[in-house]
Amino acid sequence: MSIFGKLTGALIGTLFGPFGILMGIILGHFVDLALERNAQTTGSEARELVTRIFSLWGRIAAPSGALTQFQVLFLQTVLTNRLNLRGAEGQHALRVFEASFQDSQGKPWSFLLSETTQIAQEIYEDFFLDRQTLIWIYATGRQVASLGVPKPGLVELLDAVAKAFFIWEEMGTSGAGSDQGGQQYEKTWQNFRPASSAGPEAYAVLGLKPDATVDEIKKTYRTLVRQYHPDAHTNLPDGDPMKKKASERFLQVQQAYERIRQARKF
Repeated sequence: MSIFGKLTGALIGTLFGPFGILMGIILGHFVDLALERNAQTTGSEARELVTRIFSLWGRIAAPSGALTQFQVLFLQTVLTNRLNLRGAEGQHALRVFEASFQDSQGKPWSFLLSETTQIAQEIYEDFFLDRQTLIWIYATGRQVASLGVPKPGLVELLDAVAKAFFIWEEMGTSGAGSDQGGQQYEKTWQNFRPASSAGPEAYAVLGLKPDATVDEIKKTYRTLVRQYHPDAHTNLPDGDPMKKKASERFLQVQQAYERIRQARKF
């Protein structure tokens, strides 16, 4: 227990005699309790932030389908060298990552995209992190995914994080941004851009199967656009969760349709 407050109170209390010393110690005790509660809160918030970051990274890495030794070793390095987390705290972070990774396996693509977006938004809104830290979280998640077996659809997850963190200009789609290995990024990720592939996850966003006809795709797209277009929700206030969810869904539909349209050239 801290004694800073009690010592300070006692020193100030000497100005007012024995009774003042006693009162100073009592008041100092309450100061110490307040400081301890603040320290505990700060520690709790830090743990929660780490939990959400590793949960986010687990979902970004999930499309690779299998956790690799390189990913685990890389995360262990991040824990010790960048976050200075060792022992129980480091093991907790790794367990969160692995649980998030495993929990995301087999989930519908649209659901995984929505979850990833939500966690990224919570990190941005709840912790008031500076821009460089947000870029680091994004770039580290991208690095974790690249050490696995990247699959089409990964770029959408990364773009969703970049949008939620408001770092789209630096890190969105083209991806080079402040990354010193920009050319290597281009080489590694060029096959995973929205316009380069239309895997099952793109069709899943529209609620279709990959063998859907062009007419079915267009009809479904028009229906979803009418349903989720911002103009259809002008009656809701800006902070309404339903309006926010509709806006996110509209963006997902647009991205998926564009991928399919370019892949099938219609």
